[in-house]
Parts: sequence; C-alpha cells; structure tokens
Amino acid sequence: MITLISFPNLAAIAGGLGSEKLLWEANQLFREFKDVEALEKYELLLSSNPDMPEALTKASIVCGRIGSRFPDDTHKGLYFQKAFSFAQKALEVDSLSAEPNYVMALSLSNLCQTVSMKDRMVQLTQIKTYIDKALIKDPKLAGAWHLKGRWAFKVANLSFAERSANRLLTQLPLPTASNEVAIQAFNKAIELEPSNLLYYYDLARVQREAELNNESVSTLQRALDQKLVTTEDLELNRKCKILLQEILKVRS
Repeated sequence: MITLISFPNLAAIAGGLGSEKLLWEANQLFREFKDVEALEKYELLLSSNPDMPEALTKASIVCGRIGSRFPDDTHKGLYFQKAFSFAQKALEVDSLSAEPNYVMALSLSNLCQTVSMKDRMVQLTQIKTYIDKALIKDPKLAGAWHLKGRWAFKVANLSFAERSANRLLTQLPLPTASNEVAIQAFNKAIELEPSNLLYYYDLARVQREAELNNESVSTLQRALDQKLVTTEDLELNRKCKILLQEILKVRS
C-alpha cells in the first residue's frame, strides 16, 4: 500500500494561522539585515495577503538594501525598480500613513542612482514631497529624518551641470536645501534612533564637507561607542574609523 505524503500549502499558511509567525520571522531577518531571506518571506506573505502594509513597506526597504550592495547599475536597477513597485503598492493600500510615504521617498532616492539626469532632477522634487508627508504623519520616524538629511545634502551640493540640466530638461525650480538642514535632520534621526551607525556616519561626512572637523570627530567618536550587532554595523564601524583617521591626519 502506497502512503501519500501531503505537504502543507505554504501560500495557505502565509494567509492563515501561520501568517503572524511568518511575519515575525521575516521581521527578525529584516532586523538582522538578512535581506534575501527576509524578502522571500515577505513575498510569500504577499502571495496570499497582497495588501499587507507592513510586508509591502519592508519588502521595499529590503529590495533597496539588496540593490545597494551590487557594484553595477544593472543589478542595482532591477532591485531598485522592485523596491519602487512595492512602494507604489503600499501607497495604493494606505497613502495616509507615514511608512508608505517614507518607502516611496526611499525607493525614488535609490532610483536616482540609475536613471537619466532628467528623471533624477524630477525625482528630487518628488522625494521631498513624500518625505514631508511621512514626517507630518510621524515626526518620530527616524528613517525619514535620515533620508531628509541625505536629500538636503544632495540638493545643496548639486553640480553646475546638474543645475543647468534641471533648467533645460524639466523647467522646474529646484527645492532649496543646505548642509545646515542636512545636519539638523541627521541629528534628529540620531536623537530618535541613537544606535544606528549609518546616521552617525552620514552626519560626520556632511560635517566634514562643511569644514566642521571638530564636530565630525565628535560624531565619529560617538559612533564608535555604539554596540555592534549586525555585519552591516561592522562595515560601518570600519568606515567610521577610516573617516576619523583621515580627518585627524588633516588636523595634525
């Protein structure tokens, strides 16, 4: 007699009693920066729960993180576009909450690395719109403050060629920004999430660019005091040490 072994329907599990467990597992992987594994679980959840806001927003974030690790624009672009698609869907499901607006701004910011100059100039204005919406809804969203800092630094330091291209290609006025706005935004992100090494590193780089070397050294020293939890932390810790050495060498 042949005994048939039945295997569970994973999609059914994702949409039923197992969905909470699967989401917990995905979020744990998300926190550990095990992004490929996390994405698999979020996609499994979305196969039966296509309108799950948390899975959509975090799937968008992990796609952006995966894409950023590739050295070539082809692979970057594939994952950044996927992140954008998840963000679009998240906004369709819920356009009034902070997270969907934040991940849309984040996905557009990533796409700026791979698109044409015209698209990049247009997206710089769109990014600010979504960041502002996110922070209106949740002023304590550290990631949105960090992204605002990155955006402000980028716009404040656009090249003459980029500014000229914006006038020629889009006829749209660029939003105003400054290094001071970027520094304020990064400091707010650190205040809200003081264990995030990336916030310190980006703040220190802007302070260095603004010739605030003493402040940059202080920021990096604070960064090096933080506990290292993930492999991402180890890499950021290394970058902070290198930047600190460079600044101290100039000062000596």
